[in-house]
Amino acid sequence: MKYLSLLVLGLAFMSCNSTQSESKKQNTQQQVISQVKTAVLSIDQLMTVAADKVGQEVCFKGLVNHVCAHSGKRCILKNTEGNLSIRVEATGDLEGFNKEIAGNDLVVTGILREKRLATSEIDEWEMQVKEKHKTEEGGKHCSSEMANIKEMRDWMKANNKDYYAIYYVDGTDYEVVD
Repeated sequence: MKYLSLLVLGLAFMSCNSTQSESKKQNTQQQVISQVKTAVLSIDQLMTVAADKVGQEVCFKGLVNHVCAHSGKRCILKNTEGNLSIRVEATGDLEGFNKEIAGNDLVVTGILREKRLATSEIDEWEMQVKEKHKTEEGGKHCSSEMANIKEMRDWMKANNKDYYAIYYVDGTDYEVVD
């Protein structure tokens, strides 16, 4: 009887241990999944995967280039080279962006959105720019707009698209980082 009690106690201990082990495995898996979901991307990394992440929560880091002076509901973040930017709109519990954050790095969480500019819209914009160029002295403004239009058309050709994708984020949270 004494041996039987020890055997039952040993089996009970082993089964509890395996349950704890399984529980630990599940917790570890959940932590890894959570870390992957909340990985902080650079703006460059975000733009690389943007087409696949539209409508999903993203977390990324960038330098605040501009905060909307009127409402504070919008800010523009740039990458470290300054050649890529993304607009963040304050949504949900996020009431706005403090103007003092300009020039700081932010980590932003939000839902990635896409606005598509159709070829016809780009054509119309180009015609307006050319008309403006005829009536004014042209200058830097028209040449920079034409450069933007050319860049959009080059992207559309390179990606075999009949639209130009503009990505932005409906921000739900942000944190200033050092």
